[in-house]
Amino acid sequence: MKKLTVMCITLLFSVFLLAQAAFSWDWATHAYIEEHFYKMQGQADEGVLQNRIYGATAFDLFNDNFTLPYFAFFTYLHDTTHDNFLKPWENAVTGSERAFAYGFVGHNNTWGMDSTAHISGVTFGRGEGYVIAKARELAVMLKPALESQLGRTLPDDVLVNICHYFVESGVDFLVRGLDPSIGNKLMAAAFHRSDEVPALLVRAYAADFSALAGSPENAAQIIATAESKFRATLMGYGWALTQDDALDLFAEGLAKIGVSYLGLPAGSEAALVPATKQGIGAAMILCAPDFERELRATTGWVNGKLSSAGITW
Repeated sequence: MKKLTVMCITLLFSVFLLAQAAFSWDWATHAYIEEHFYKMQGQADEGVLQNRIYGATAFDLFNDNFTLPYFAFFTYLHDTTHDNFLKPWENAVTGSERAFAYGFVGHNNTWGMDSTAHISGVTFGRGEGYVIAKARELAVMLKPALESQLGRTLPDDVLVNICHYFVESGVDFLVRGLDPSIGNKLMAAAFHRSDEVPALLVRAYAADFSALAGSPENAAQIIATAESKFRATLMGYGWALTQDDALDLFAEGLAKIGVSYLGLPAGSEAALVPATKQGIGAAMILCAPDFERELRATTGWVNGKLSSAGITW
C-alpha cells in the first residue's frame, strides 16, 4: 500500500483534474454499488472484487477527451439503442477477464448503473434519472449565487450541466461517509487490475473502432493508451478521496472544468473555487436524505437486469 500511495501522489496532479464528460454516478459510487453486488453474491476473492470495481469504472475510459475519435468512442459505448457494452463480456475468457467484464457491463447506460443516474431513477427522478432530477433542483437553488459569482446570466441548460458535476461529486462524498475506505478501494482496483484487461478491450472494440481510427492497429493503440491513462486517473481520484482536504481538491478540479466549459479567461479557477465548494456542499445536503435508498434500489435493479441478460457470476 505504501508503494501504491507514493505512485498515486505522483500521478494525482497530472491526471486528477482532467475534465470528465459523463453525467452519471461518479467512480466512488460505481465502486460502492459493485461491491454490494459482490457481497450479495457471497464472493470472497479480493482479486475478483478489484477487477470488478475497475471494470465498473473503466466504462468511462473515453470520457475526458472531446476530440475525434475519442468522443465517438465515448458515444459508441454509451449508446442506449445498442448493446455495444456487452462485447468485453462476450470476449472474456479467463476469470480475471470475466470479473472485469462483469463490472464493465453493469455500468451501462441502457439498463445498468448509469441508466438510473440519467435515464430513469428507481426511487427518485423517474423518467429523467436521479442525478439529472437532483441537478435541476440544485440549479434553482444555486442560480442567484452562481450568476452573481460569475457576473453573467447562465442559460438553464448550462446551469443544469454545472449542477450535474456538483451532484456527482456530492454523492461520491456521501458514499465516502458510508465507506471511508472507498478511496483506497479505487486505488487498489486500479493498481491491481489484471494485466489482461488492455488486450480484452482491444479484442472487444478494435474492429468496431477501426473505421474512425484509420485502421485496427490505430484503434488498438488508442484503446490501450486510453486505458492506461484512465487507470492512472482512477488512482489519483481514489487518492484524493483519502485526503482530509478532499473537498478542496475536488473543488479545484471542478473549477478547472468550469473555466473550460464556460470559456472564462485562463487563471479564473481560483475565483470559482468557493462557488464550487458551495455547490458540492449544497448537493450533499440535497441528496443526503435519499441517495442511499436510490443506490440500494439501483443495486437490486441492475442485479436483476444482469441476470435477465444471462450475465451471471
